[in-house]
Amino acid sequence: MPALTFSKWSPGGNTTLFFPLEGRSAAEQARLARLALPPQNLGGEQAGFVNPRERRLRMAGGEFCVNASRAFGALLAFNENGRGLRQAALEDLAENPRCTGVAKEYHYEVRVSGWQSPLRLIVRGIFPHWRVEAVLRMPVCPLQSLAEGMTLVRLPGIVHVLFNAALHTFPEDCNTAAALLRQRLGLDNEAAVGAVWWRERQGQLDMLPLVHVRDAQTTCLESACGSGALALALSLSRAGGRRDFSILQPGGSTLDVRMFNEGREALAAVDGPVSLVARGQVWLPDDAA
Repeated sequence: MPALTFSKWSPGGNTTLFFPLEGRSAAEQARLARLALPPQNLGGEQAGFVNPRERRLRMAGGEFCVNASRAFGALLAFNENGRGLRQAALEDLAENPRCTGVAKEYHYEVRVSGWQSPLRLIVRGIFPHWRVEAVLRMPVCPLQSLAEGMTLVRLPGIVHVLFNAALHTFPEDCNTAAALLRQRLGLDNEAAVGAVWWRERQGQLDMLPLVHVRDAQTTCLESACGSGALALALSLSRAGGRRDFSILQPGGSTLDVRMFNEGREALAAVDGPVSLVARGQVWLPDDAA
């Protein structure tokens, strides 16, 4: 059972495992994610494979993931900080939880699976907690009204079906309902499909995301979903012209989404917290190696 290096991150509660990218095929990455994600092993909602030197992230199913992209920015800042500073921060935390050093801001450009253009990441904060904003160049993202209160949003690398929870209640058997939905809409060949139930109460948007990743063969009711928040903001923006959104996630944090332009280029930004949970080595069954 070879040991695998890993780190575990919480971008707004959407627990994400990172493993080294080098030397693993797409099929091996998907199999490793299936073994590592269950609670009896590392536990997590999704897994990605990173090459910090080349600033590349590939999700286990080749899908696009905003929150993992944001976590990757925190990982890059973590690496840049240097072992000495991290050790000093750990010693300070042990003696004084409020003493964590001086906040810095980092800027990165990264490439991530599922999205054609590079992402800009802006990282602020102090180890082990940051805020990371992902800035994306927005391609044409088709929206399709499927029924009243039900909209399909096609983002690169993931498709989301949005349900207005005032008209469409959350199903009792969500996994079966989501599988039937994918089949009925012809989405089984998509790299990833999300079903997002949303509502607005007293001016606060909130959402409940369920995400299926085809190659990793995972279906997860997520604590946060960055691409789902982006899809919801895109849909609401086109419907009503609003450009800034604060969307409460099931885990209790908010993701701030803004739509804007730089010159003639349409951009979107997704901002929220990211925390380092754990890092080290894990032993998994031999067939994961």
